[in-house]
Amino acid sequence: MYEGGAQIALRGPVRIQTQLMSHHDVGRFDQWAATYDRHWMQRWLFTPVQRVVLDLTAAEVPAPAAILDVGCGTGRLLRALQARFPAARLEGVDAADGMVAEARRAAGTDSPLHFQVALAESLPFADGSFDVVTSTVTFHHWSDQAQGVAEVRRVLRPKGRWILADFIASGPAAFVLRTLHADRMPELRRLERLLDGAGLEIVARRSVWRTMGQISVVAISQK
Repeated sequence: MYEGGAQIALRGPVRIQTQLMSHHDVGRFDQWAATYDRHWMQRWLFTPVQRVVLDLTAAEVPAPAAILDVGCGTGRLLRALQARFPAARLEGVDAADGMVAEARRAAGTDSPLHFQVALAESLPFADGSFDVVTSTVTFHHWSDQAQGVAEVRRVLRPKGRWILADFIASGPAAFVLRTLHADRMPELRRLERLLDGAGLEIVARRSVWRTMGQISVVAISQK
């Protein structure tokens, strides 16, 4: 997905390089924002991932009243969520000003979608604000993942779901990540420990077929 850094090889038509980065590096996303929606990965990667996110969201929370997308980028997923759940309140946050500007432009001035610049580690919402929080291939960029997990739990309603899509490695792939010291990539056991520390747990998991299982979408709930 991103240039440089550790390489995650995908079998099939997609080969992605991911850079382990923090929110201090958001400048490159600002520069990418204007052409982001036209990138070839939208068709080959992000659209299939988002389709699984949408389906799992509907299966877990059929009628959400409020949805937050953390790391919303240019707002493509949130616009798809609007089409699926037209009655829901829809909020998006991203660390990159350029992405938020593009999301607002794409949504239009009369859109009910609301976008703002914010970090996952400091969400500008009250406790228990959302039935669903989504995060799509962004968790591995959070500079303080434990704090981000705690924030997601804080803004979730008691029966809400966090729908998380990312490179969630297990087995040999997890060993490779540990060897590369790719500490921000959500290796399954480490992710489960982070969730457990915040009183959360994985209740459903689906693989994205195009990534040959290297990207998973999980539904997370309060224990």
